[in-house]
Amino acid sequence: FDWLVVPLLRALKWINGYVGNYGWSIIVLTIIINLVMFPLKHKSIVSMRKMQELQPQMKAIQDRYAKLKMTDPGRQKMNEEVMALYKQHGTNPASGCVPMLLTLPVLVAFYAMLSVAIELRGAPFIGWITDLSAHDPFFVTPILMGVTMLIQQRMTPTVGDPMQAKMMMFMPVIMTAMFINFSSGLVLYFLFSNIMSIGEQKLFRVIAAR
Repeated sequence: FDWLVVPLLRALKWINGYVGNYGWSIIVLTIIINLVMFPLKHKSIVSMRKMQELQPQMKAIQDRYAKLKMTDPGRQKMNEEVMALYKQHGTNPASGCVPMLLTLPVLVAFYAMLSVAIELRGAPFIGWITDLSAHDPFFVTPILMGVTMLIQQRMTPTVGDPMQAKMMMFMPVIMTAMFINFSSGLVLYFLFSNIMSIGEQKLFRVIAAR
């Protein structure tokens, strides 16, 4: 991901030239990245909401064919009915995933940049965070990241198996445990990405209500 890591690092250093604090520079860069990716996120959320609305009808179709084995040719008829339902309502199950997948390279590149950026070594942020390349000594930011991730997941439309949705609620706990010893700069990025996503979700709801 050098093709993306290098421009991100240059952008971070350029922002820091004006801000004068790498912690706040990370936050500013996070805001810019999320604003650039806003159209993709919006498209994904709209698609997921459409899929959520179709869940009762999809379940009704699946229930009619529930007694058939997976190898039964009759299953093909069920798939045709599901695809006809998607076509009728102008939605595509893949359209909710593709925009989010396109944002993954940015996340990986940001992770790579903040993990190795020598500029963060010994760089202070605020209060107890005196080195953005080291982990948060009081684990405040990782815990806040986990809380905001939980809020974000509760606000995100759920599609598919309800049991799978419940299992996904454990992700904030797993991610918090993983990020406990990550650099403060990296945790800061994910924390403010979550905060922005929560704000975007609220905005999406306002737009949908209109």
